[in-house]
Amino acid sequence: MDHAILVAAGTGIEDERLSSHGSEVFGALPQIKRLVITAQRAGIKVLTIITEPGDDSLKDLLQGDRRIDGEIRWHELGAKLPLEGWPSLILQSNLVTTPKALKSFIDIEGSEQELREDEISVLVDLSEDAWIKAETGVVSDMFSTGGRAVGAFIASSALLDKAVTDSMSIRNLVQELIPREKVRYRKFENGYWMRLDSEQDAPKRAEDLIFTTVGKTATGWISRNINSKFSLPTSRLLIKTPLTPNMISVLINIIGALCGVFYALGHPVVGALCMHIATILDRCDGEVARVKLMETKKGEWVDTISDQFTVFSFLIGVPIGYYYASGSLVAIVLGGINVSIFTFFVIWSFYFLRRYTNSGSLVAYFEVDKLVEVKDTSFVRKLIKIIRPMGRRNVYSLGFLVLAIFGGYPWVLGFTTLGLVLFLLHQLEDILKLRKINPDTNTLN
Repeated sequence: MDHAILVAAGTGIEDERLSSHGSEVFGALPQIKRLVITAQRAGIKVLTIITEPGDDSLKDLLQGDRRIDGEIRWHELGAKLPLEGWPSLILQSNLVTTPKALKSFIDIEGSEQELREDEISVLVDLSEDAWIKAETGVVSDMFSTGGRAVGAFIASSALLDKAVTDSMSIRNLVQELIPREKVRYRKFENGYWMRLDSEQDAPKRAEDLIFTTVGKTATGWISRNINSKFSLPTSRLLIKTPLTPNMISVLINIIGALCGVFYALGHPVVGALCMHIATILDRCDGEVARVKLMETKKGEWVDTISDQFTVFSFLIGVPIGYYYASGSLVAIVLGGINVSIFTFFVIWSFYFLRRYTNSGSLVAYFEVDKLVEVKDTSFVRKLIKIIRPMGRRNVYSLGFLVLAIFGGYPWVLGFTTLGLVLFLLHQLEDILKLRKINPDTNTLN
């Protein structure tokens, strides 16, 4: 299924007017654009948008956006709908949800018995709180056996054409089919949902929902539960600016790169603080990208590459600052070792990501476990897996701040070298084992 009908006219599943929601803006995007991009990312290639007669207000909102690369067809309510016989995904214009949720709905329906022309498939939320309308507190008994409708449906062209030609009431269409047992209920999963209503604070509630969700995507307890308390408010401000996620990545890591400057100038605590601030804010580019639906493979690589400048600055600045503070050649020797290992780490990690994964994020490097741990795990790998969480930037940047305050240069440099040596052993083992893996199939040769 690669066709969807976006209904921005008539009334929805709970008799809400659908013509007024397309132009509502939250998360820096008009709702119509957000829903179109969401549908496309769920696999939809052709969208038919139904509007009230004479209403052209939504067309301008979709112009010039490179993310919208599918075919858009405009259709006025009341005219015959040329659907060429395909079953279609139907979306209410006030639905706020995720591409993954819509794709799950499409895939489930497509994997089962083909929908008949006189049937409709309804995506419903079976959770207890979905039965209560937020604005009234009244129990929704629309589907006493199926749960509360989300606002996404699948129906044949013949069934939908009649509804569009008459007056387009999704509620009436579904209610007529329930007694005839022509309604299939599909459980909602893989994301969040809400429907915009007539209340003035509806866009704010939708934005709050999205920010609540993007705050849960981070890896690591510190990032999710501590760093997010600072990054999410910052991201709320950043979405109001013209800055793209890639610009934010670069700006954040300029702050991060200052850590090496301050380490080298003899201010280890200030240097560690710069790195930790950059680490906290490093969530912002991803949060802004997910809220504004601007996630791209290029963005992952920009974020990953720019992050390495912060780490490289740190690895250069610490031994320089330690040498000038103590005159010890050990600082220069360890600094050289650290930079060499880090350079190897970056080159190999980037090679692995390009060859074995479909990601530009270093977090995906640990997918290597799925490839090489076919048999017994070595002692080195068991040790590394225990301390691996400390290799996450949100952990070690906080650790280096503590070490800088209480231990100064020797402790920071010593723990850096220890960690890098362990990860070098980790990667050397990976390289030896991956020689037996076919990168095209990710299976043993």
